[in-house]
Amino acid sequence: MKIEPFRLERWLLEQAEIDLGGGGVTKLQLKDILPDFDLSMVMKYGRTDGSDELKSLVAEWYSVEPRNILITSGTSEANLILNLTLLEAGDHYITENPKFEQTTRFAEMLGCKVNEFNLMENKAWTPDIDELKEAVTGKTKMIFLDNPNNPSGAVLSKAELKAIIDVAEDSGAYLHCDNALRGSELSGKPGATPYPEYEKGVTTGSISKLGATSPRIGWIIGNEKLIKRCWEMKDYTTLGHSGIGEYIAVELLKQRDRLIKRNLEISKRNINDLDNWIKMSAGTYWRPPDAGFTGFPGYTAEISSEKLCRGLLKEKSLLLSPGSYFGVEGHLRINTGSTSDALSEGLERLGEYLATL
Repeated sequence: MKIEPFRLERWLLEQAEIDLGGGGVTKLQLKDILPDFDLSMVMKYGRTDGSDELKSLVAEWYSVEPRNILITSGTSEANLILNLTLLEAGDHYITENPKFEQTTRFAEMLGCKVNEFNLMENKAWTPDIDELKEAVTGKTKMIFLDNPNNPSGAVLSKAELKAIIDVAEDSGAYLHCDNALRGSELSGKPGATPYPEYEKGVTTGSISKLGATSPRIGWIIGNEKLIKRCWEMKDYTTLGHSGIGEYIAVELLKQRDRLIKRNLEISKRNINDLDNWIKMSAGTYWRPPDAGFTGFPGYTAEISSEKLCRGLLKEKSLLLSPGSYFGVEGHLRINTGSTSDALSEGLERLGEYLATL
């Protein structure tokens, strides 16, 4: 099988003095969560579907039952397992745009035909339901969306998600919601997810956006039959996720409310600073996000987003992410989960560079 390079993830490995290319919040230190780490812990496999304690904590967050949950090695493995379990060559796969392209590349690799429906920037990045309806065919196996959306930070309303569920239900398609940004909603209310409202709804997520990416703990949430099938597939991917990661994840989820409060303080401050900068900067515009740790402003300069970002890296040692890597040209993804100093310095360098174009 051949798969296209994951452009964004390779790009984020570039070294820069100011790194605002990522999509997460300023990372926690282990001592912030576990000041008394248990050094006597035996380094062995645990349950390959996840411990009862961890599944119970995830279940409480999503108002489902532990039997509806499979623990995975981050959202990335969750998405991989789900696609390997459900998709076959010749299936039809629909994704929203802008998008985090990981799942789309999986579908293409498996031989699926991929189509898109757009989030409409001129309508606050709300989904074009009519376009989605037109994209659906008799072979549509899966509809994919991020909620909250990465990179725009838009959050689907319950009515919008219900409209998408109706389209999926009419066609018999699975509805996969990548919910990795759960807990980043500025309102403090988690964005809606398709399961259990829709029997063929599936949600994937992880602890990463709470401020800890290294433990690599995520999950799949869906009906029991699907979870069993996904667990069978996991036996052939990683078999077991990180035991130490699970230990850390339990503590992160126990302290979830405190961490979400900390993260939102960072995000709200930086969104306000970025909003003020855009208002004072000629040739830039945006729709402020409702969630997430990124802004997705547009610009009017006649230059591709990739070329602009490569120029910024070379001339200003500033790393931003090109909008084209998310399916939308003429935009930049800027990390709003960074430190205030990094954002301030990054915006100053961005302004200087845009002035030369």
